Amino acid sequence: MSSADLQVFGGVVVASDIEEAVVTTLKKWYPTYLAMMARKMQIDWDLLPAPRNYTNRNNFEGESGEEIPKVVVIAPGLMAPPSQYGQGQYRAIWRLGVGVATAGKDEKIANKLTKAYGAATRMILVQKQALESPPGINIAEVTWTEESYADMPIPNKIQLYKSASLFFGVDVENVVNKWKGPETPITTEPLPYPTVETVDIELDLEVSGKGVSS
Repeated sequence: MSSADLQVFGGVVVASDIEEAVVTTLKKWYPTYLAMMARKMQIDWDLLPAPRNYTNRNNFEGESGEEIPKVVVIAPGLMAPPSQYGQGQYRAIWRLGVGVATAGKDEKIANKLTKAYGAATRMILVQKQALESPPGINIAEVTWTEESYADMPIPNKIQLYKSASLFFGVDVENVVNKWKGPETPITTEPLPYPTVETVDIELDLEVSGKGVSS
């Protein structure tokens, strides 16, 4: 957002800003925290590779050949009504779900690895409160709210798949300002719409009050 736009329109937060900030933060810090988890659990560090497969689709539709660990990050909506403060600004607490899918050769190993990824994810988001946010996104606090683990129904003769689901509240300031905005419409050159033959739309929102579905 340009400084001119900020002056006229005030702050604005898009839910995807939060998702992208979380993904950027996890990518930056996973190697450090997973190495610590390997030392703590006295396992080989290469059993906890930093995830490279990220998505904001709100469920795991993995196949046995898909790259794991796989991370789902989604901010599906607000935890509570937004509140007003200051000079017309609003702040809001977004629900955030983070899921990590991984696998092991047996129940014991799969359970240990999945819970290690869950613990590393929890520590990163609780300890790196500001996240790697883009300019203009003011994150006041990240609160850890819930955590769960589940088997994943992906058939494989060699590996057992499991997932960790973690849930947070992300308190964001200056989401919108009711006293800002242009007094008259601002004319700009519109971008051309793309031309397509067909459009397929799939709605697969399975988020309840707990966040990510697994």
